[in-house]
Amino acid sequence: MRIGESVLRADGPAKVRGDFIYSSDLHVDGMLWGATVRSPHPYARILSIDVSEARSMPGVHAVLTHEDVPGSKLYGLEIQDQPVLAFDVVRYWGEAVALVAADHPEQARRAADKVRVEYQVLTPITNAEEALSEDAPKLHPDGNVTRHVRIRHGDPSARADVVVRGEYEIGMQDQAPLGPESGLAIPDGEGGVDLHIATQWLHVDQDQLAGILGLPKEKVRLTMAGIGGAFGAREDLSMQAHSCLLALDTGRPVKISYSRPESFVGHVHRHPGRLTYEHGANRDGKLVYVRARIVLDGGAYASSSTAVIANATCFSVGPYVCPNATIDGIVAYTNNPPCGAMRGFGSVQNCYAHEAQMDKLAAALGMDPVELRIRNAMETGSEMITGQVIDG
Repeated sequence: MRIGESVLRADGPAKVRGDFIYSSDLHVDGMLWGATVRSPHPYARILSIDVSEARSMPGVHAVLTHEDVPGSKLYGLEIQDQPVLAFDVVRYWGEAVALVAADHPEQARRAADKVRVEYQVLTPITNAEEALSEDAPKLHPDGNVTRHVRIRHGDPSARADVVVRGEYEIGMQDQAPLGPESGLAIPDGEGGVDLHIATQWLHVDQDQLAGILGLPKEKVRLTMAGIGGAFGAREDLSMQAHSCLLALDTGRPVKISYSRPESFVGHVHRHPGRLTYEHGANRDGKLVYVRARIVLDGGAYASSSTAVIANATCFSVGPYVCPNATIDGIVAYTNNPPCGAMRGFGSVQNCYAHEAQMDKLAAALGMDPVELRIRNAMETGSEMITGQVIDG
């Protein structure tokens, strides 16, 4: 192969023939099937978990709860705040509470239905603004603010000839990759485990799994299985720890495959947001200032929210020169499903808002919207609101 020649995709021929092995196609003789018991409440205190009936059902080899997690009971990409299996409180509808392994997937599902969990239902917080109010209950010990990013650039009291304001909302979005989550964990007979999984971050997964399983990293080996799309949804753990826990407990290979509905609660989503903007410009169309408050709903656990809100705040004015900016970006915990990585990673929410603002500003100025954008576009030597200078 020489520079300039086309490179044959390693997975191309198999995909064209239709015999590419995706993670959901994995199979080994003697494997068990795993199922997950999930919370039917967005916010509730767990009073008791009774697994006796589930354990007695035909074909069942294991029923596990938080008491069976040998290592760290919490995990997370940036903040270790999410339970492997909920042990005191469930914080969103669909949170994992218990696991079942059985000979057949239907046996596993039926046994999961027989796990009896007694809950004290609590009043959920369903939007970020509510979570930020002073009288809101704390969903986590340190409060409901996951991160607050502040940018103060130039003169905070700058004034302009023409001012436009707007409030924008964007809802939760799902990556919906064609292949729902699936993985196969195989115990090695010496206390370790091999996991075949479709993921975006093999080594990050390995680090988290070693902590959860209470094993040295070399005992937890991951192999990339065929991926049917990701778009950010496979950065966080889904069933990785669950399949490994079941495999190590039973001494048998265990496969977990999510249905499409379960996939929706089994991975993170794009953050919903409410964005309030004020743009000021001179009559010639040059931006004078932008003031914005960006509030994102991070859901029940942090995932990559701290990085997402940083992106949303740093790129809040778009690709435009803005000499004065006052920006507050806040991401809050709620009782919605966790939100994390998705294409654009925080920039999509603010792009919707700042581009709508530019259209409003063009209308107020009586200027062509394209001309307004060209007039304010960054170029080599322009300074961003973070102080960085464009050099290319």
